[in-house]
Amino acid sequence: MSTATGPAVSTDRVTADRAERDAPPLVSVAGLAVALPTGPRTEVQAVRSVGLEVHRGERVGIVGESGSGKSVTGRAIAGLLPGTPRVRVEGSIRIDGREMVGAPPRAWDAVRSRTVGMIFQDPLTFLNPVMKVGAQVREAIAPARRTGRRAASDPAVLATLEQAGLEDAARIAQRFPHELSGGMRQRVLIAIAIAKQPDLIIADEPTTALDATIQRRVLATLDETVARLGTSLVLISHDLAVVASMTDRIYVMYAGRVVESGATRDVLERPRHVYTRALLRSVRSLTDAGEELWSITPDVRRGIDEAVAGGEGHRAT
Repeated sequence: MSTATGPAVSTDRVTADRAERDAPPLVSVAGLAVALPTGPRTEVQAVRSVGLEVHRGERVGIVGESGSGKSVTGRAIAGLLPGTPRVRVEGSIRIDGREMVGAPPRAWDAVRSRTVGMIFQDPLTFLNPVMKVGAQVREAIAPARRTGRRAASDPAVLATLEQAGLEDAARIAQRFPHELSGGMRQRVLIAIAIAKQPDLIIADEPTTALDATIQRRVLATLDETVARLGTSLVLISHDLAVVASMTDRIYVMYAGRVVESGATRDVLERPRHVYTRALLRSVRSLTDAGEELWSITPDVRRGIDEAVAGGEGHRAT
């Protein structure tokens, strides 16, 4: 698999990158474990001893098959797991130096209002169907930045919608979510996420339900917005091509664990873990016509489980 090659990086930018890496990470996760209930007396260990870091201005990808624990990890970092006694979160999540595991709801609200923004994969689920788009974006903007009485005429709202790649912002601000296309709704979620001007955006499968053309537009919008704001990004996806083109580092998850991590190009071009190699083999291309689809057989799966248990091939970040 090939990865995108970006433009030459200036000496100033390289120096800034090194300074950011030398500074304490914006997000530091260690020994994270999450147990979710599956019945009245049963549970599943969705995340097992996960560790990761995100530095300021850095783009990090989390990849893996469905059920690998990547979305649960993202929601744990944002404090968006169900707040019930049967959802158990253990380990450490430090955001901007503050320990958040066990923190009260008010502390998490403060983090989500200023530091962390979340973009979900299903806009219709997370947008309020009875509120106009402009009003929902306005709620995410700090009161001090609101300059209009009505959302549809508030310059801060319109500017945020335009930053998210939505043309004719005044008209879109007057619409309800169901009146917009899937791509527009996804960009509204991006607008809500950036409205608070967060230090970190977590994008959980942001283009899953979109066709290829709209996918490219939404990803381009996200890419440009993150670059303009200098925001850190955690991109959660099963699409290796998307992660390859948009991230600096990558974490590969399997069965709730991180099995490999490192610079994105290194991991994708020279994978060490048997699961990462299997995941890359499952990617299709236009030159695969007539070839059978490759899948992870039970025998291969058993081999992966043994490798995970033995810690084979883990690449340090």
